[in-house]
Amino acid sequence: MSVTSNSRPLRMRTCAGCRERHPQSEMIRLRYVKDRMVIVRSGDGTAGRSIYLCPSEGCWHRALKRGRLIFKSAKRDRAVVHLDPREREQLLYRLKSYTREMGSPN
Repeated sequence: MSVTSNSRPLRMRTCAGCRERHPQSEMIRLRYVKDRMVIVRSGDGTAGRSIYLCPSEGCWHRALKRGRLIFKSAKRDRAVVHLDPREREQLLYRLKSYTREMGSPN
């Protein structure tokens, strides 16, 4: 486990696209809340079903390649969200907008 400068453990998450582990603070978090997906700032402290993505557009396409996203929670339950082509394009647009607002590179 990585450690920050003040000796606190650095939370690592796995990208749903590339499957690589990165610090949670560098990731985009998608939450599944009441039958809809919400993009939230990573590390906002809210619990629930989530997936993490790198701020790279390539990772988004890999994660959405199968037309579904699997949201898991610490309780080991899961929700599978199937996306039609229109929903997929809408999510990609929202991810691009989010990264522009947050100043993340693509």
